[in-house]
Amino acid sequence: GNILLVAEALAARRSSSCAAARRSFPMLLQAARVARARALPALPRLLAGASASTSALPRLLGASASSSQPLLSLARRGRSTLSMPGVGAGSVAEAVASAVAAPAAQTVDRAVGWWLLVSSGSVFCMVVVGGITRLTRSGLSMTDWRPQGKRWPRNDAEWEAEFDRWKQFPEYQRLYKGSSIPFSMEDFKGIFFWEWFHRMMGRSIGVIYGVPLAYFWARGRIPRSLAPTLGGLLLAGGSQGLVGWWMVRSGLDSKQVEAIDGGIPTVSPYRLAAHLTCAFGIFSVLLHTSLGILQPRVAEAVALPSLRPLQQRVRGLALLVGVTAISGAFVAGRQAGFAFNTFPLMEGRLVPEGYMELRPLYRNFFESVPSVQLHHRALALTTLASVSGVWVWVQAMPLPPQLRLATDLLLLAAWGQVGLGVATLVNCVPVHLGSAHQAGALSLFSVVLFTLHSCRAPAQAGKLAARIGQRVAVA
Repeated sequence: GNILLVAEALAARRSSSCAAARRSFPMLLQAARVARARALPALPRLLAGASASTSALPRLLGASASSSQPLLSLARRGRSTLSMPGVGAGSVAEAVASAVAAPAAQTVDRAVGWWLLVSSGSVFCMVVVGGITRLTRSGLSMTDWRPQGKRWPRNDAEWEAEFDRWKQFPEYQRLYKGSSIPFSMEDFKGIFFWEWFHRMMGRSIGVIYGVPLAYFWARGRIPRSLAPTLGGLLLAGGSQGLVGWWMVRSGLDSKQVEAIDGGIPTVSPYRLAAHLTCAFGIFSVLLHTSLGILQPRVAEAVALPSLRPLQQRVRGLALLVGVTAISGAFVAGRQAGFAFNTFPLMEGRLVPEGYMELRPLYRNFFESVPSVQLHHRALALTTLASVSGVWVWVQAMPLPPQLRLATDLLLLAAWGQVGLGVATLVNCVPVHLGSAHQAGALSLFSVVLFTLHSCRAPAQAGKLAARIGQRVAVA
């Protein structure tokens, strides 16, 4: 893999001398193979007694300076075959040997990366449980909020108190009071469970994230460069509980419920979108940071300039997937999935009745049922077409195995998510499909982040090629 990176770096530096560069590649490849063969026998001795591979790596690379001498001499003997204008064979060989022997940069403890990865998985589960809470109409069953949480009711008296408290709010008053189908205590216990579990799970994530953070910080295992990110995540996670309660309050306020069409108690779609967007943001930063620690990569495609166009396209896909997910939050907030349950047409029409009829005009993008559903459909199909186009485009490219896997997973995730969306719509949003569709959105975004991460060169390979390119340029 590093030989390919070095070759691309040299080709990029001397693009005007492509023919000469191609003639130099066999010599460079053979020289690197010899250096690697010489260095491998010394590897067990260098690693013996090391407590961790990361602590042994600087000594290994430092000791490899002696192994680079045969590489240097071999390249000098074949000087006549290296005919890059303005660049001597000796300077190329010296650049390779010096870059191989250079010490590695200090990396973050991998335990920190695994902790962040586990934290991102916890947030993922939290988002799925939140979707179930919304789909079962459980979010308004708890009518107060305490930072320390609330214990599960332990006896009939406590259950009666909770039930009576809930009956004072719009959801019971508008939907169940005086109804021919009574809402029993057992029904209330069912919706109370999901809201209680969702809140307690959020507090559990605070422990999963906060306790290891304090431990790693006390042990000095968090570098200063990472501290602002981890501190910001702690602040964002803590404030997410407040955002959630701010969202729930909109469904408990009688005045706000009156403003909703039909007076059906639901939370504000704007606050729901804010709550979901915050959760997506926290998850994305956790996953991105953990991948960067477990698989260090260079900041830019220094060693692989041919992958820069792919990087730009994947960034565009990440933006498109994110906007589509946020539009889905407004579909959920307006309960638009229960209308126009046909596909691909919307009740026989390409543009549904009532599209863009609200005034002011901007309200149609957030509050109009036909408008938000049509926009979500259009964004989802645009995302699917874009992902498919990128996948077809990269088939002719010689990608690294991990990047090839990432693009394949991206295609599968996009098609799976659109398929789930269609199934959810035509079946009038059953809980199991609706929650799976919300999980699919987060899964698709995860694969996009993984693909974007895989587009960048490994940190050590990128630094190696960059050093070689700099030395060749100077020479």
